[in-house]
Amino acid sequence: MLYFHGWTGQGNGWTSKCKRLTTRCHSDVCPDGGGQLLVNDWLDEGWNVGFFYWDQFADEECARDAEQKLWFDRGGDGLAWKSYNPATGQTQFNSYAKSDEMTVSDICVNQVKRAMGSYKGSQVRFVGHSLGAQLAVRCASLLHVEDHPAAPSRLALLEPYFSKHSHMFFGCHGGVTTDEGMGDFAARLTVQMVEHLWSSKKVVTETYKSSLLTEKSAEESPYSELKSLVENGMGGVEKTLVGTLASGMKAEDLERASTLVKYEPEWCGGVGANEYGDVEHVACRHSAVVPMYLMSYGRAPPPQTPLPAEKAAPGSALGSCMTPSAACTDDQLRQWVQRQLDMAPTRQMWDQSFGQNTFANIDDAYILDPSIKQGFQLGLRSANSLVQETPAEYIQTKQSFSMLTFLRTPHLWLPVVAAVFLIVTIAVVWSHYPLRPGDDSDDESLSPKSSRRTRGTSRTSPSRNSKESQSPATFKDPELGQAGYDPLLASMASIPTSSNPGSFNSQGSRVVLTMPMQPRPLPMQHMHMPNSVVSLQSLYRTPK
Repeated sequence: MLYFHGWTGQGNGWTSKCKRLTTRCHSDVCPDGGGQLLVNDWLDEGWNVGFFYWDQFADEECARDAEQKLWFDRGGDGLAWKSYNPATGQTQFNSYAKSDEMTVSDICVNQVKRAMGSYKGSQVRFVGHSLGAQLAVRCASLLHVEDHPAAPSRLALLEPYFSKHSHMFFGCHGGVTTDEGMGDFAARLTVQMVEHLWSSKKVVTETYKSSLLTEKSAEESPYSELKSLVENGMGGVEKTLVGTLASGMKAEDLERASTLVKYEPEWCGGVGANEYGDVEHVACRHSAVVPMYLMSYGRAPPPQTPLPAEKAAPGSALGSCMTPSAACTDDQLRQWVQRQLDMAPTRQMWDQSFGQNTFANIDDAYILDPSIKQGFQLGLRSANSLVQETPAEYIQTKQSFSMLTFLRTPHLWLPVVAAVFLIVTIAVVWSHYPLRPGDDSDDESLSPKSSRRTRGTSRTSPSRNSKESQSPATFKDPELGQAGYDPLLASMASIPTSSNPGSFNSQGSRVVLTMPMQPRPLPMQHMHMPNSVVSLQSLYRTPK
């Protein structure tokens, strides 16, 4: 999995702060001071995780200027990148000019090829946030043109951002203008690439949104309130906040070429409570999608509400991936994407309905619109049937919930814990009161008046024809095989007993030898679970 960050020019920029994204969530994004591990579940499942850092190119006062570097060199004199001298505290822009790296996307392709030139894993996933979503798509497209082994089979676009008007960015060329930024150029080309990757390579794209910056038009966004703040001369907060809140293009065509999930991170705080809170919370919501997606891996995908009543085959999208998440398989998402394409121009969307106020995603649930039931009412029977069928990926590899997913999903393992507790309880009772065929209910060894019998000591009634009354030397216990007790008695002849400290007394005693059993892999068809199959490979750290 390769992650692509977005614009880094907020405030004075990340370069002068020596700030970079890591595998721990920053305190300005995650609650409780941050520090949450973002990709631990990926690593536990055997994934290799990488971050593509283009932060010194993205550190522009105007986000539009950073966006242009993904597609072309505006001045033709190289790509500007920012450096910082910690000794002097000075920053400066430098020029990066290479004939084979005219854009940041070209740099991405060369670096991926250098790092993964001999890659032989089963899958690659690109995850891009904000402006990084554009970079992820274009880098993936260029890799697929070359049929490179590291070309991704899946794209996750988190809050994909496309600049609309430069007047929404303070500091663009030193003033506030009404000139268009990239127009619809970047959005249109990104959609075309996503559609081509699907039609030619079946690369699946999933889109997640969490803020007004990518969900609404400029007129519907907080821009109107923000513009008022800027015009009223609040210069102390202009540079920090205006770029963060700039409304981007909604890119509805991209939503119709992928799955679309809308997060509602109310734990960031309400939008519009006050002029400062509005700005802060929208910035949080724009970034909240990153931990919400990355930390959804290793957990069962969130359910739909209400739960669909329609039947679904094992491993199907409707049965095992009710709501798209990082934990869904590629083929399950392909089923949902195909449903979206088959119902065009109707748009398919999942909207969060539960768990909005908690950072943990264990209580999340989503409403699908149109639902499966509504799909039948709209005559979308063929589109619905796609997500109810078992995908080819499931049949061929029998992929399903991993052991990690199972252990970290409480509603799955609680019944197992209860069953194990019941079995252990029965075993303990059985060990204290072992009733065997031929035992009488009035056996004095079980009577409260009789002296306590040592565990494992046989009953001495000669009238009973039971294996306890036979000599250990002649009895062939199935637990010990055909060899009987002879080797065991010989090896234990020197063990002292209470009656004879210097010898082993075999009369009237039964010794049970318990050997550790070697685990044998069970055939896959014997390991079925409801709507899933446990894969033995999930127990080992194997490269994906």
